[in-house]
Amino acid sequence: MLYVIVILSSLVSAWSVYNSFLAIVGIRWNPKEYKNPSGVSFSLIIPAKNEEKVLGRLLDRLENQEYDRSKYEIIVVEDGSTDKTLEVCNSYKLMYDNISCIHLESARVINGKSRALNYALRIAKGEIIGIFDADTVPRLDTLAYASAKFEDPKVAGVQGRLVPINVRESAIARFASLEELFYEYSISGRARLGFFVPLEGTCSFIRKSVLESLGGWNESSLTEDLDLSLKIISSGYKIIYSPSIIAWREVPVSLRMLIKQRLRWYRGHFEVTLKVERVKFDWRVIDAILIVATPVFMVLNLVNYSLVLLYPSEIYIVVVSLVSFASLLSLLLGIMISRKHMIEEFYPILSFIYMNLVVILNLIAISLELLRMPKKWIKTERTGNITVRIHDS
Repeated sequence: MLYVIVILSSLVSAWSVYNSFLAIVGIRWNPKEYKNPSGVSFSLIIPAKNEEKVLGRLLDRLENQEYDRSKYEIIVVEDGSTDKTLEVCNSYKLMYDNISCIHLESARVINGKSRALNYALRIAKGEIIGIFDADTVPRLDTLAYASAKFEDPKVAGVQGRLVPINVRESAIARFASLEELFYEYSISGRARLGFFVPLEGTCSFIRKSVLESLGGWNESSLTEDLDLSLKIISSGYKIIYSPSIIAWREVPVSLRMLIKQRLRWYRGHFEVTLKVERVKFDWRVIDAILIVATPVFMVLNLVNYSLVLLYPSEIYIVVVSLVSFASLLSLLLGIMISRKHMIEEFYPILSFIYMNLVVILNLIAISLELLRMPKKWIKTERTGNITVRIHDS
C-alpha cells in the first residue's frame, strides 16, 4: 500500500511539474506573426441562448474587423432564448447585410451548442468556420491573423489566446481566472514545443471541409471542442495556436456559476476517449492523453494527504520534496500570471485552498460519469461586465 502511495504521489507531482513547465514556456512566448487582411473566406458562427447582455458587443467587434467584409459572413443561431437575444440579432441584421439570424426551437439534445453549430454548418458558405461564444470580445485583427495561418494546407484548425475579461469582478472570478490562465498558458507552451493543441470552444477556426468529413460537432458530448480536437488529430490533421489572435471572455463570478460550469467541463474531459487508429503514436498523442486525463490526475492529488503514513522514512522526505517542488513551481507560476493580469498577489497563495474545491469537483464529475447519471449541458450565465482594458495592438 505504501508503495502505491509513493508511485501515485510521484506521478501526480510529475504531471503538475510538466504542466507548470509548459505554462512557463507559454507565458513567455510572443512570436512575430503576420496578417492577411484579404485571404480565405469565413463563416463566423455564434451559438446564442439568453445572450442579450453581450451579443451586441460581439457583433460590433466582428463587424469592425480589419478584414475584407465581402469575405466573411456572421451566422447567429439563437436556440430557445427567453430574453431579447433574437431581437438584438435582428436589429444588427437591419444594419449589416452579412448577418443571418436563425431561431431554433428548444430540443432534447445533451449539447445545444453543438446542435446550433451543426445547423449553421449546413448553410455556411465560407472556407473557414469561426466559432465565437457570445461573451467573447475578439481583437479587431483576429480574422487577418487567422487567415494567414490557413495559408498552410496542413493546418485544419487554429486556436486563439483567451483572456478573462472580468478578472476583477469578484474573488471567485479571480480564482477562476488563475485556473483558466494556467491552462491557457500551458496550451501556449504546448504549441511552442509542437505538442497537442486543443480547440477551446471560442475564437476557434476550422476548415469547413475537415468539419464536414468528421461529421461536425458531437451533440452528445459535454466538451464538444475537445472531442472535435481529438478527432482532428486522429485523422492526421494539424491544429495550431496563435498568441497574436487574442480574445477576451467572461469567467464565472459566483460560486454557483463556477460549480455548474466546472462540473460540465470536468465531466466532459473525463468522458472523452482518444482514437488514434491512424495516428503515429508520438509525443503529441501522449500529450493529448495527459490533457484528457486531467480529472484523473486532479483526483489523485488526494493521495498526497496519505503521505503522513510514510513518516518518518527516507522515502517520505523524497516524496514530500517532490510534492513541495511541484507546489512551489505552481505558486511561482501563479504569481507570474497574477502580475501579468492585475490579480492581487495573495490570490495565488489562496488558490491552494481553491484547488481543493477543484479536486472535489473533479471527483464528483468522475463519479457522475461512472454512475452514468443523466448528462446536461448547462449554459454559463453572463454579466456583461468588463474589468480589463481591451487593446487592439
